[in-house]
Amino acid sequence: MPFSAQIYPLLVSSPGDAGEDAGLVIDATLRWNVIYGKQFNASVMPLHWTSHAAAEYGIRPQESINEQLVEDAEIVIALFWHRLGSDTGKAESGTVEEIEEAHKRGAHVAVLRCMRDIPSSDLDAEQAKNLDTYLLGIRDKALVLEYNDDNGLRQHVEAILTHAVSASSAQAEAEVTTSPPLESDEPPAQVWPGLERREAVKTDSKGQVKTQNRWFLKLSNTGKEPAMHVKYVLEPDGEGVVPEDFEGDRELEVLPPGGESETQLHLHSGVASQARCTVTWEDSGGKHENVGSLRFF
Repeated sequence: MPFSAQIYPLLVSSPGDAGEDAGLVIDATLRWNVIYGKQFNASVMPLHWTSHAAAEYGIRPQESINEQLVEDAEIVIALFWHRLGSDTGKAESGTVEEIEEAHKRGAHVAVLRCMRDIPSSDLDAEQAKNLDTYLLGIRDKALVLEYNDDNGLRQHVEAILTHAVSASSAQAEAEVTTSPPLESDEPPAQVWPGLERREAVKTDSKGQVKTQNRWFLKLSNTGKEPAMHVKYVLEPDGEGVVPEDFEGDRELEVLPPGGESETQLHLHSGVASQARCTVTWEDSGGKHENVGSLRFF
């Protein structure tokens, strides 16, 4: 079904050495739109100068990019690896200038650094030193997060977009509010555990049809704000042990409002008839936890 959405232009900024990761950020953004777009009534539009800037003569190149892309960006993800980039005449590099210009205009700016091994043939000692110096200089005004692989970068992008869109939505709601909200002790996010049983139909080697119960642990956010760093712990409530979790010890980076996450459980001999599930998460109000009972039989 179609739905209305607020468009958020996202500028992906990087020196040339992090160009491949810029493509990963774009892919992760499109994935975020599919998974979270409807829930947030939002669509993030990724932009990169190699694909979305038009050639222009008679103006400083970086200034042209600023006018075409930076001025309208509401979110900026800046990627660094082992190079800072080339001086633009106004800043130490194009990426640095884009960071400063976007921040000055009120955009949500996030800086990430890749920690993959650097091929010796690509290493420029001066560039690496310039980058270290720059990142050290901004540490009092920027939380610079690192990533070691593609999956780590995708997780950062998902968290950045959710945080930026949530903050923008909250600000918009505050601007149109005509009366103060009622005070409440309830956390902005509310994550509760639940249990769901499903019957799976299987045919054995003799052609006989059999049904098999499958159990799933479900985490649901019934609050009005995304829950961050969601974790859970299962403990037996009585004699026996807890079911095995096919996912293992997994932390859910983001669970949006109205969102659900499920994990299949393996019930085996000796499993307790009831378990206690403790869920912890973080939101703008701090750290929270809920405890629920799960009955398996």
